[in-house]
Amino acid sequence: MKKRIPMMALSAAALSTAFLMGLPTFARAADAVEKSPAIELKTGPTFNAIAYIAGHGGHLAIIDLRTLKPPVDVDKDRIVLTEAGSEMEGVIAGMSFEAVKKAGGSHGQVLTKEGDKKYLIAGTLGGDVYKIDMATGKKEGPLKVGQKFCGAIKGPDGNIYFEDMADGHVYVFDSVKMKTVDKMPVGKAVCGIQWTKNNKKAYISDMPTGTVYVYDWTTKKKIKEITSPEMTFLHQVRMTPDGKELWVSAPNEYDPGLKPATHRSQVVIIDTDKDEISKRILLPKGNSPHDFAFSADGKYAFLSSRTYSNDSMLSIVERKDFTQVAQVSACYGCHKANEVEVEMDNASPLLCGIEIDWNPPAAK
Repeated sequence: MKKRIPMMALSAAALSTAFLMGLPTFARAADAVEKSPAIELKTGPTFNAIAYIAGHGGHLAIIDLRTLKPPVDVDKDRIVLTEAGSEMEGVIAGMSFEAVKKAGGSHGQVLTKEGDKKYLIAGTLGGDVYKIDMATGKKEGPLKVGQKFCGAIKGPDGNIYFEDMADGHVYVFDSVKMKTVDKMPVGKAVCGIQWTKNNKKAYISDMPTGTVYVYDWTTKKKIKEITSPEMTFLHQVRMTPDGKELWVSAPNEYDPGLKPATHRSQVVIIDTDKDEISKRILLPKGNSPHDFAFSADGKYAFLSSRTYSNDSMLSIVERKDFTQVAQVSACYGCHKANEVEVEMDNASPLLCGIEIDWNPPAAK
């Protein structure tokens, strides 16, 4: 035992010496940590923009893309246009469905400028048009233009083009003079229209037939029909900023003849040089896109999508690898906070057209 005591003492001394010798090393490491940059964990991209999304509830949901927070304030987070209504009521492609209950929900809108003033031109499922001063909130309308609008797009001539699901016409509307200046028959229940960058061609989606019509825009004559077994029920179409791709919303809620759906919800992409389908993005259950928007650089796509449950969503997709990088609830938070119960469309709040203001007023 006496021989072990000195050994234990020596071991303790050696350990103490080693500890003391190591202190400068630990101190240097600690200093390095304190001087290194701190990096916040990122949850996804944000954008200096505000999204306005139409819906069957008769109002536009407002989503601030600078925060990506779901709208919850019934006064500040929406723009009320009219009463509620459903697209599958009344007349669709000449076929009569359930009688229209009310004036009939918002469905598509366009931001436009007159001098220094910014306006929102919006169409409804009742075929009416509203004009909202974005600075004052003053609303003009309703002005009767068509029968049952599905989309609203600013055309190459500066006019607003409304696509009609009831009579298959495209209505051309002068938002300064607030009057219809032209209309053209296209299909059975048209929903979206887009142009190539040189304005030589236009693409128009026909909802119940699953057809994308290609028009020579100089002559206003149809030159091609693009169809696919994977396009059975369409909504909006949008051109990418570079003009090379047309994105087609194909949620396929119905099969041809409005029969029960058997195909996946997807985005169909058309090569505008060949006017052929180049790829399809298959979407998960509960993501049924109605309309799109794109960032100016084309890196991100924004999908207003229906879940057919108690919500609808804004999905943000990175186009490089088709990755969903963010998803924002557009309906549920506000409905829950204000005890709103959706009664139509099988108790599902359905989103429609999306318009993004890329030059929004400063955040308050």
